Amino acid sequence: MENRKKIALLIDYDNFSKEEYFPILKDELNEFGDVLVKYGFYSNFGDSTIKEKFIRLGIEPIAQIPYSNKKNASDIRMSIEAMDLLEKDFIDCFCLATNDSDFTPLVIRLKKSNKYVVGAGNNLASENFINACDAFISVEKIIESKEKKVNEKNQYNDLIKTIDSIIDSNKDEKGMAVFSAVIQSLKEKMKDFSPKNYGSTNKQVLPFFQNALSNSYNIVSINTDYFISKKKRV
Repeated sequence: MENRKKIALLIDYDNFSKEEYFPILKDELNEFGDVLVKYGFYSNFGDSTIKEKFIRLGIEPIAQIPYSNKKNASDIRMSIEAMDLLEKDFIDCFCLATNDSDFTPLVIRLKKSNKYVVGAGNNLASENFINACDAFISVEKIIESKEKKVNEKNQYNDLIKTIDSIIDSNKDEKGMAVFSAVIQSLKEKMKDFSPKNYGSTNKQVLPFFQNALSNSYNIVSINTDYFISKKKRV
Protein backbone atom coordinates (compact mmCIF):
# COMPACT_ATOMS: atom_id res chain seq x y z
CA MET A 1 0.00 0.00 0.00
CA GLU A 2 1.31 3.46 -0.89
CA ASN A 3 2.60 5.44 2.08
CA ARG A 4 0.50 8.41 3.09
CA LYS A 5 2.09 11.71 2.18
CA LYS A 6 3.22 14.23 4.79
CA ILE A 7 1.67 17.49 3.66
CA ALA A 8 2.43 21.17 4.16
CA LEU A 9 -0.72 23.13 3.34
CA LEU A 10 -0.09 26.75 2.33
CA ILE A 11 -3.26 28.80 1.85
CA ASP A 12 -3.25 32.04 -0.13
CA TYR A 13 -6.16 33.33 1.92
CA ASP A 14 -6.43 36.58 -0.02
CA ASN A 15 -7.92 34.60 -2.91
CA PHE A 16 -8.87 31.26 -1.31
CA SER A 17 -11.20 32.16 1.53
CA LYS A 18 -14.78 31.02 0.95
CA GLU A 19 -16.19 29.10 3.89
CA GLU A 20 -17.38 26.16 1.76
CA TYR A 21 -13.90 25.58 0.30
CA PHE A 22 -12.28 24.35 3.49
CA PRO A 23 -14.33 21.19 4.23
CA ILE A 24 -13.76 20.11 0.62
CA LEU A 25 -10.04 20.80 0.87
CA LYS A 26 -9.79 18.88 4.15
CA ASP A 27 -11.59 15.81 2.76
CA GLU A 28 -9.57 15.76 -0.45
CA LEU A 29 -6.21 16.14 1.26
CA ASN A 30 -7.09 13.38 3.68
CA GLU A 31 -7.04 11.02 0.70
CA PHE A 32 -3.49 12.10 -0.15
CA GLY A 33 -2.04 11.92 3.35
CA ASP A 34 -1.68 13.78 6.64
CA VAL A 35 -1.48 17.57 6.90
CA LEU A 36 1.38 18.37 9.28
CA VAL A 37 1.68 22.09 8.55
CA LYS A 38 -1.26 24.39 7.88
CA TYR A 39 -0.42 28.06 7.20
CA GLY A 40 -2.83 30.75 6.08
CA PHE A 41 -1.25 33.84 4.49
CA TYR A 42 -3.18 37.10 4.38
CA SER A 43 -2.70 40.83 3.94
CA ASN A 44 -6.32 41.93 4.31
CA PHE A 45 -6.33 43.32 7.84
CA GLY A 46 -9.88 44.58 7.40
CA ASP A 47 -11.35 41.05 7.34
CA SER A 48 -12.79 40.59 10.82
CA THR A 49 -13.68 36.93 10.20
CA ILE A 50 -10.09 35.68 9.85
CA LYS A 51 -9.34 35.16 13.55
CA GLU A 52 -12.44 33.07 14.28
CA LYS A 53 -12.14 31.05 11.08
CA PHE A 54 -8.44 30.27 11.49
CA ILE A 55 -8.93 29.16 15.10
CA ARG A 56 -11.83 26.91 14.12
CA LEU A 57 -9.99 25.38 11.15
CA GLY A 58 -6.69 24.96 12.97
CA ILE A 59 -4.85 27.24 10.53
CA GLU A 60 -1.74 29.05 11.72
CA PRO A 61 -2.08 32.66 10.54
CA ILE A 62 0.81 34.46 8.85
CA ALA A 63 0.07 38.12 8.24
CA GLN A 64 1.99 40.24 5.79
CA ILE A 65 1.83 44.03 5.72
CA PRO A 66 1.24 45.20 2.11
CA TYR A 67 4.02 47.56 1.09
CA SER A 68 2.44 48.26 -2.29
CA ASN A 69 -1.05 48.40 -3.77
CA LYS A 70 0.17 46.79 -6.97
CA LYS A 71 0.86 43.28 -5.69
CA ASN A 72 -0.64 40.81 -3.24
CA ALA A 73 1.83 41.14 -0.37
CA SER A 74 1.24 37.67 1.00
CA ASP A 75 2.40 35.95 -2.21
CA ILE A 76 6.10 36.54 -1.63
CA ARG A 77 5.79 35.62 2.05
CA MET A 78 4.08 32.37 1.12
CA SER A 79 6.88 31.54 -1.33
CA ILE A 80 9.53 32.28 1.30
CA GLU A 81 7.85 29.99 3.84
CA ALA A 82 7.57 27.27 1.19
CA MET A 83 11.31 27.44 0.55
CA ASP A 84 11.99 27.20 4.29
CA LEU A 85 9.76 24.13 4.53
CA LEU A 86 11.55 22.63 1.55
CA GLU A 87 14.46 21.89 3.86
CA LYS A 88 12.29 19.84 6.22
CA ASP A 89 12.75 16.13 5.51
CA PHE A 90 9.43 15.24 7.13
CA ILE A 91 7.51 17.07 4.38
CA ASP A 92 7.19 15.26 1.06
CA CYS A 93 4.10 17.00 -0.32
CA PHE A 94 2.99 20.61 -0.64
CA CYS A 95 -0.56 21.79 -1.21
CA LEU A 96 -0.83 25.34 -2.54
CA ALA A 97 -4.39 26.61 -2.14
CA THR A 98 -4.54 29.52 -4.57
CA ASN A 99 -5.75 30.57 -8.00
CA ASP A 100 -2.73 32.77 -8.67
CA SER A 101 -0.71 31.68 -11.68
CA ASP A 102 2.27 33.57 -10.24
CA PHE A 103 2.84 30.54 -8.01
CA THR A 104 3.63 28.36 -11.04
CA PRO A 105 7.43 28.89 -10.72
CA LEU A 106 7.16 27.86 -7.06
CA VAL A 107 5.41 24.65 -8.08
CA ILE A 108 8.18 23.88 -10.56
CA ARG A 109 10.85 24.58 -7.94
CA LEU A 110 9.23 22.32 -5.36
CA LYS A 111 8.94 19.51 -7.91
CA LYS A 112 12.62 19.87 -8.79
CA SER A 113 13.30 19.01 -5.15
CA ASN A 114 11.27 15.82 -5.54
CA LYS A 115 8.24 17.15 -3.67
CA TYR A 116 4.74 16.14 -4.74
CA VAL A 117 2.67 19.27 -5.36
CA VAL A 118 -1.11 19.45 -5.10
CA GLY A 119 -2.86 22.62 -6.19
CA ALA A 120 -6.28 23.64 -4.94
CA GLY A 121 -8.50 26.39 -6.28
CA ASN A 122 -11.77 27.36 -7.85
CA ASN A 123 -12.88 27.68 -11.45
CA LEU A 124 -10.71 30.77 -11.92
CA ALA A 125 -7.45 28.88 -11.41
CA SER A 126 -5.17 29.31 -14.41
CA GLU A 127 -4.46 26.40 -16.72
CA ASN A 128 -0.71 26.99 -16.38
CA PHE A 129 -0.86 26.62 -12.62
CA ILE A 130 -3.08 23.53 -12.79
CA ASN A 131 -0.87 21.80 -15.36
CA ALA A 132 2.29 22.51 -13.37
CA CYS A 133 0.95 20.64 -10.33
CA ASP A 134 1.06 16.87 -9.91
CA ALA A 135 -2.64 16.95 -9.00
CA PHE A 136 -5.27 19.64 -8.60
CA ILE A 137 -8.33 19.88 -6.36
CA SER A 138 -11.13 21.79 -8.10
CA VAL A 139 -13.14 22.78 -5.06
CA GLU A 140 -15.92 24.50 -6.99
CA LYS A 141 -16.41 21.57 -9.37
CA ILE A 142 -16.94 19.30 -6.37
CA ILE A 143 -19.32 21.78 -4.73
CA GLU A 144 -21.28 22.33 -7.95
CA SER A 145 -21.52 18.60 -8.52
CA LYS A 146 -22.97 18.10 -5.04
CA GLU A 147 -25.46 20.88 -5.68
CA LYS A 148 -26.37 19.46 -9.10
CA LYS A 149 -25.48 22.74 -10.79
CA VAL A 150 -23.11 21.28 -13.37
CA ASN A 151 -24.00 20.76 -16.99
CA GLU A 152 -23.39 17.02 -16.82
CA LYS A 153 -23.85 16.36 -20.53
CA ASN A 154 -21.15 18.83 -21.54
CA GLN A 155 -18.85 17.76 -18.73
CA TYR A 156 -19.09 14.09 -19.67
CA ASN A 157 -18.58 14.93 -23.33
CA ASP A 158 -15.25 16.61 -22.59
CA LEU A 159 -14.18 13.73 -20.35
CA ILE A 160 -15.18 11.04 -22.85
CA LYS A 161 -13.41 12.85 -25.67
CA THR A 162 -10.18 12.83 -23.66
CA ILE A 163 -10.54 9.18 -22.65
CA ASP A 164 -11.28 8.15 -26.24
CA SER A 165 -8.10 9.85 -27.41
CA ILE A 166 -6.04 8.03 -24.77
CA ILE A 167 -7.54 4.66 -25.64
CA ASP A 168 -6.92 5.23 -29.35
CA SER A 169 -3.25 5.91 -28.59
CA ASN A 170 -2.81 2.82 -26.40
CA LYS A 171 -5.19 0.15 -27.71
CA ASP A 172 -4.16 -3.24 -29.06
CA GLU A 173 -5.48 -4.97 -32.17
CA LYS A 174 -8.69 -5.80 -30.29
CA GLY A 175 -9.28 -2.16 -29.34
CA MET A 176 -8.40 -2.76 -25.69
CA ALA A 177 -6.07 -0.72 -23.49
CA VAL A 178 -4.74 -1.36 -20.00
CA PHE A 179 -7.10 0.44 -17.65
CA SER A 180 -4.43 1.60 -15.18
CA ALA A 181 -2.36 3.10 -18.01
CA VAL A 182 -5.40 4.94 -19.36
CA ILE A 183 -6.15 6.41 -15.92
CA GLN A 184 -2.53 7.47 -15.46
CA SER A 185 -2.60 9.29 -18.80
CA LEU A 186 -5.99 10.81 -17.97
CA LYS A 187 -4.65 12.27 -14.73
CA GLU A 188 -1.67 13.68 -16.61
CA LYS A 189 -3.93 15.35 -19.17
CA MET A 190 -6.59 16.45 -16.66
CA LYS A 191 -4.78 17.29 -13.42
CA ASP A 192 -8.07 18.00 -11.66
CA PHE A 193 -9.74 14.74 -12.71
CA SER A 194 -11.75 13.16 -9.92
CA PRO A 195 -14.99 11.15 -9.96
CA LYS A 196 -16.18 13.62 -7.32
CA ASN A 197 -16.25 16.32 -9.99
CA TYR A 198 -19.06 14.34 -11.61
CA GLY A 199 -21.16 13.63 -8.53
CA SER A 200 -19.50 10.50 -7.14
CA THR A 201 -19.29 10.19 -3.39
CA ASN A 202 -15.65 9.07 -3.47
CA LYS A 203 -12.58 9.07 -5.73
CA GLN A 204 -12.66 5.39 -6.68
CA VAL A 205 -12.08 5.35 -10.42
CA LEU A 206 -13.08 1.81 -11.41
CA PRO A 207 -16.64 1.97 -10.00
CA PHE A 208 -17.04 5.39 -11.63
CA PHE A 209 -16.26 3.92 -15.05
CA GLN A 210 -18.38 0.84 -14.43
CA ASN A 211 -21.40 2.94 -13.48
CA ALA A 212 -21.35 6.54 -14.67
CA LEU A 213 -19.51 5.73 -17.92
CA SER A 214 -20.98 2.29 -18.57
CA ASN A 215 -22.71 3.46 -21.76
CA SER A 216 -19.40 4.52 -23.27
CA TYR A 217 -16.88 1.87 -22.20
CA ASN A 218 -16.43 -1.83 -21.60
CA ILE A 219 -14.30 -2.82 -18.61
CA VAL A 220 -13.08 -6.40 -18.47
CA SER A 221 -10.83 -8.24 -16.04
CA ILE A 222 -8.16 -10.54 -17.48
CA ASN A 223 -6.01 -12.34 -14.93
CA THR A 224 -5.02 -9.59 -12.51
CA ASP A 225 -5.42 -6.63 -14.88
CA TYR A 226 -8.37 -4.57 -16.05
CA PHE A 227 -8.76 -3.52 -19.67
CA ILE A 228 -10.94 -0.85 -21.23
CA SER A 229 -12.40 -0.48 -24.69
CA LYS A 230 -14.84 1.88 -26.33
CA LYS A 231 -18.42 0.80 -26.89
CA LYS A 232 -20.18 1.41 -30.16
CA ARG A 233 -22.21 4.58 -29.86
CA VAL A 234 -25.20 5.84 -31.75
